[in-house]
Amino acid sequence: MLWPMESKGLPTERECPQCNTVMRPFMVQSRKPDVDVELDRCHNCGGVWFDAGELEIATGRKVIKSSKACDRYCPKCLIPLLNADLTTGVAVETCRSCGGTYLDVKDIAIVTRQKPARPPEDVSFVCPTCKQRKPFAYAQVTAAGTECAECAQKSGKASDEEKAKGSMFGSFVGWLRGD
Repeated sequence: MLWPMESKGLPTERECPQCNTVMRPFMVQSRKPDVDVELDRCHNCGGVWFDAGELEIATGRKVIKSSKACDRYCPKCLIPLLNADLTTGVAVETCRSCGGTYLDVKDIAIVTRQKPARPPEDVSFVCPTCKQRKPFAYAQVTAAGTECAECAQKSGKASDEEKAKGSMFGSFVGWLRGD
């Protein structure tokens, strides 16, 4: 099986905890200079998976764990996720084993209305088509993944539904940036 992207030599292909669609990895610049964070995003429902520590590195927010299991499963460990909260009171799900955290579209919508914990210097991504680093303001959701607007326009891949999901994703990334 071919993996869409590899991180530290390990495959990152994972299924979304909400809809079981294969999530696609993408890179964002963290709040630490010259440190990129690989997140996984579901292009079907729009949820985002943060591996252990990535949520705090990318957003400055921490997870407050609980012991109550929910009906979603960890895409890495395949065990039930636990209900949890971000330090800002947003309900999310986290894994007791690997420490990963899942934000669904509702969670993303809530956090994007909140003030960022600490605005990052710059948040960007690497377009998988042209391989260039671009600001997330130019991100478009396509069947191929999160591409820059130029590549998405050239290929004509972004559907209206994908553009709508991309706009929620763009809000999330703007929130990461501190817009």
